[in-house]
This record gives sequence, structure tokens and C-alpha cells, in this order.
Amino acid sequence: MQRSKEREKFYKSKIWKQVTINVWLKQKCLCNRCGCPVFIKDISSDDIPKEKRKKGIVHHTIYLNDNNFIDENISLNEDLLEGICIDCHNTEHFKKKQAVRDDLTFDSFGNLIKIR
Repeated sequence: MQRSKEREKFYKSKIWKQVTINVWLKQKCLCNRCGCPVFIKDISSDDIPKEKRKKGIVHHTIYLNDNNFIDENISLNEDLLEGICIDCHNTEHFKKKQAVRDDLTFDSFGNLIKIR
């Protein structure tokens, strides 16, 4: 599903970025589901080798849509957010470990991208 421009702006906003940092700090940069460590820019140590970095995404436990993302009680409520690793995120949305193919994954905004 394609996101609206307004929702894209939300995911790029300063307040969303600050909320995601708060979530990761509370969770000590560990996936809320499987417990694996994740690399979070501006929080995690740059000493972690790139090949050992696992990507993390802050997930809305109430899925956002173009109607409810403006409700801060849903979109910015830290009690309704969880930091999860990319594998757990893909399992949540696709019920399998890989997004669609081995050469695809999600970026931090939830967009499907090709792995380089």
C-alpha cells in the first residue's frame, strides 16, 4: 500500500524521530520480540562492524493508515510502539522471514528497497 505524502512527512518529522529514539533507549537497542541487538543510528556504537549490524524499526502495534496517523494518541504513543528487528518486522507483516525475495528488505520508513 502506498503511503500518502502527509504520512511520509510524519515519518520524517523531528517528533517521530525523537519518539523512535526514546523507544530504542527504553529497550536498550534490543528487539522487543526476539531480544537480538539492533543497530540504531545516533544511538548504537559505530564500533559495531557493519556486517554484524541488524536493522531495527519502530513498529506501531496499531497499524497506521491515512486516517489515524494524525491522532497523536495512536501515532506517537510510546505505549503503542515497539522496537523490533527487521526479521521480526517482516514476520509481523508477511508472516515469514524474508519480505518478498532475498534481495529485498524494508528501510526505516517501512518502504520496500533492494539490498545492495
